[in-house]
Amino acid sequence: MEAIDLNSLAYWESAAIDIRLNPKRPVDSTGLRDFLESDCGLHSSVVIATSGSSGAAKFVVLAKSALLTSARAVNAHCGVTDRDVWLGGLSTFHVGGLGIFARAACNGATVFPMAWDAWTRGGEALIAAIGESRATLTSLTPVHVGDLVRAKAKVPSSLRGVFLGGGRIDPLLVEKARALGWPVWATYGMSESASQIATSTGGAIDWLPLLPIWEAATGAEGRLRIRGEALFSGYATKGGCGWSFDTARDDEGWFTTGDRVELRGRELRFLGRGDDLVKVSGELVSLSLLSERVAACGLTGLVVALPHDRREHELALVLEGLAVGETEKALAIFNEGLAAIEQVSRVVTLRQLPRTDAGKIDRAGVAASL
Repeated sequence: MEAIDLNSLAYWESAAIDIRLNPKRPVDSTGLRDFLESDCGLHSSVVIATSGSSGAAKFVVLAKSALLTSARAVNAHCGVTDRDVWLGGLSTFHVGGLGIFARAACNGATVFPMAWDAWTRGGEALIAAIGESRATLTSLTPVHVGDLVRAKAKVPSSLRGVFLGGGRIDPLLVEKARALGWPVWATYGMSESASQIATSTGGAIDWLPLLPIWEAATGAEGRLRIRGEALFSGYATKGGCGWSFDTARDDEGWFTTGDRVELRGRELRFLGRGDDLVKVSGELVSLSLLSERVAACGLTGLVVALPHDRREHELALVLEGLAVGETEKALAIFNEGLAAIEQVSRVVTLRQLPRTDAGKIDRAGVAASL
């Protein structure tokens, strides 16, 4: 499906099921459309691939109406109008890229498409595209912003907002980006919510205002539960017996996410993935919080937990492109001020870290390479 189709209300109002896959990472979706239409009675949906814990093909099914509900809410919450020009640089086989086109279709804003795989480490392609389009808004991941900060790239004058999402947001990274003029707006969302759940355009990084369309609560282990009209229809999974479908919500319509959060009235603070807690010598340690520290130390990488006979796990710092002889210095910088239980015991260097389609460091891919 071409980007021009996504910029039309005819696409969003059609009954067709659109299965959007990464052309560089094909997965088997044979029979999925017929299954959703004939067995599940679903139509007018967008389907994107995700990764199941078993390795089986797994897809998030989003009603187009849910994506439009999210789009209208984001437009209203963030003051997006028909005078805005979007730079659509994120892939449209993820909700981050889809959301841009849905928002524009709702209010008549312009989208200037940029190939999702045209990103350059110094941000040259992005800056050139913004300059050509006079874009006022775009969406970026922390990886993109980190590249811009390291390149000391100055913001084009037309840009008034950059939606930043994709996990816990490092305050130091945002501070550095804003010092260069990048107008970062912190967001929190997921595929299952058809884009954003909470967003701040007022400078906040930790506590983000919930969009009015969402009801939110916390369950076991502080995991976020959400309910609202922009919620996905469910998961389609292919196993040995064929396709199956799970609405993934309880009898009252609540979906329990895998994220740990804190709620304060109508504000949300993301703490980390529910599965990122590991035990080291009997104490729980958050890998996401430690990985956030990596960027703050001026490094590119993350912290992983490796099995250890005595301590249950040991922590390792996996870094990209570190020069020979720099590992001891990086280890000392990272461990400084940390509690003993949180300190990493060794550094592993890789020429290039594996990344997901959205440009994030692929934790599972890193672990598999060690």
